[in-house]
Amino acid sequence: MRTLLYIFCLLILPAGCAAVQPALSISNSENLETFAVKGRQGILINQELEFGEFETSKVKRSWTKGGNSRLQVPVGDAGTTGYPDLPSLNYIDRNQTFHFQMKDSTGQESDVYAASEFSSEDLQLEERSSVLEEILGFSLKSENFFYLQIFLNKNLQPWQLILDNEAAQVFPGKYRGILVLDENTYYSLEPISKVQGKKGPKSLLLGSIGYEIFNSRNHSIAAVSLVDNGKVYFNTNDPEERFLLANLCAALLLQENISEE
Repeated sequence: MRTLLYIFCLLILPAGCAAVQPALSISNSENLETFAVKGRQGILINQELEFGEFETSKVKRSWTKGGNSRLQVPVGDAGTTGYPDLPSLNYIDRNQTFHFQMKDSTGQESDVYAASEFSSEDLQLEERSSVLEEILGFSLKSENFFYLQIFLNKNLQPWQLILDNEAAQVFPGKYRGILVLDENTYYSLEPISKVQGKKGPKSLLLGSIGYEIFNSRNHSIAAVSLVDNGKVYFNTNDPEERFLLANLCAALLLQENISEE
């Protein structure tokens, strides 16, 4: 998918991606912090990502064991109204999975598990309907999903994301991903389809270059650029929120180079 990002950048800027800066809805916010990402490119053995006050552990690739791996993929509690249970994900390509941990200075810690580049055929759903598409925010016909679990501290219930990479590139103005803990606790991911130009924001001809992240009140509180080494943006001072979103941004950055190995 990174190849697509470079193509989009070359279409809009003769100089390539180096000068691309995302046009965020919070670009003029006095509280906006921008952090360059270290460790995304180069030799990926024992890879670690670092930005701002956050750093991942060494990233473990192919963390699923055995041949025909079976991951539990519930979205919300099974009994929660409006959030159906996804019983499992049959996933064979172990090369497209990764796991990392993160800690911060306040004592927070996390375990993050992800599976990338799988199709709708790998999802074992009790039903396939437009209701599922509306709630989960993805097309059941996609060939390029990204699934994420973030376990924070001692919590047994993970934050979860199923991201339709194809929809984010083909329909960036309409698609929204959702990082969800339960029915009332979630964040939405809006594909970034505009860049900063000399005369203001300029729309990309195709696709998106990252995600702007909104809370349940539709306030933009973070963003991640997936161009080159990547950048992470924070518009919140809440330590717990920053830590959660740091894990999310790190996972999105790692997804972009997992197929490069």
